[in-house]
Amino acid sequence: MPKSSPLACLQARSYASPAQKKPPSNKKHKAARSHFAATDISQVDQFSLVDAMRYIRAMEVGKDPVATKYELHVKLHTQKSGPTIKSRIRLPKPVKTDMRICVIAEGKQAEVARQMGAVLVGTDEVFEKVRNGEINFDRCICHSDQFAALSKAKLGRILGPKRLMPSQKTGTVVPSIAAAMKDLTGKSDYRERLGVIRMAIGQLAFSEGDLQRNIKAFTEQLKKEIGALSHRADKNINEVVLSSTQGAGFSLSGEFKIIPREVGVASEELTVPLVSVAV
Repeated sequence: MPKSSPLACLQARSYASPAQKKPPSNKKHKAARSHFAATDISQVDQFSLVDAMRYIRAMEVGKDPVATKYELHVKLHTQKSGPTIKSRIRLPKPVKTDMRICVIAEGKQAEVARQMGAVLVGTDEVFEKVRNGEINFDRCICHSDQFAALSKAKLGRILGPKRLMPSQKTGTVVPSIAAAMKDLTGKSDYRERLGVIRMAIGQLAFSEGDLQRNIKAFTEQLKKEIGALSHRADKNINEVVLSSTQGAGFSLSGEFKIIPREVGVASEELTVPLVSVAV
C-alpha cells in the first residue's frame, strides 16, 4: 500500500473538520446617544459664587493674580450633531487687556494701527514673518484694500489652524482699522465644543462683584443665542462650573452668597441672584 504524503493528510483533515459557525447572539445593541450626557445636578455638590471663589483662591495662593484666570465652563444639554455656538462678548470688566493685534494694511490705515498699539503692521513684512514662523500676536485683521495681497500670499495653511487667518466671514477683513481694533480690544471669544463652552471669565484679582457681573452678562448673552437656535436644535444649559485655569471646578448653585440666618439679618437681603441655569 503506497504511503500518503504529510501534505495529503493535512489536506484531508482540513476538509474533514470545517470551522463551526457561531450561533447568532441574543445581545441587544445599545442605540447610540443622540445627545451629550447630562449631569444630574441633584447628585452634585453646588456652591455659591463667593464660596467657589474662596476655594479657588486658596488653591492658587502665591500665583500671579493677573495671569491666573477664573474660567467658566457651561455644560449644555444638546444634540451631538446639532448646530454649535460661536460668538464674542465684551464683558463689563475685560479679562485680557494685553491683546497683541497684527494689522495687514498700508498708508493711513497702517498709521492708525500703529497709533492704536498694533504690535505688527504692514503687508510684505508681515507675510515674511509669518512664513518664518514669527507669529507673535493674538489677533490678525486685514484692511479690505489689502485682502487681495493677503490671498495671493497663501498664508491660510499657516494662520488657518491657529484661527488667525483674516476672512470676511469672521469679520476680520474690514474697511476701517480703527473701528475694528476698538471692537477687538476687551472682547472675549468663545465657542461650543463637545457640548461645553469654556471661557476665561475673570482674573484672580477680580472682586466678587466684578466676577458676578461678568458671569451674568455672559450667561444672558448665551441664553439669547440658545433661544435663536431653538427652531433648529434642542439646546439648554445643564450646569455652570467655575474653576481656575489649571485648578479644580466648582458647580455653581446660582447664588451669589449664602448668609446664615443666625447673624440676625435675613439672608434674602444679602443674597444676590447670579444666574439661573434654566433657559
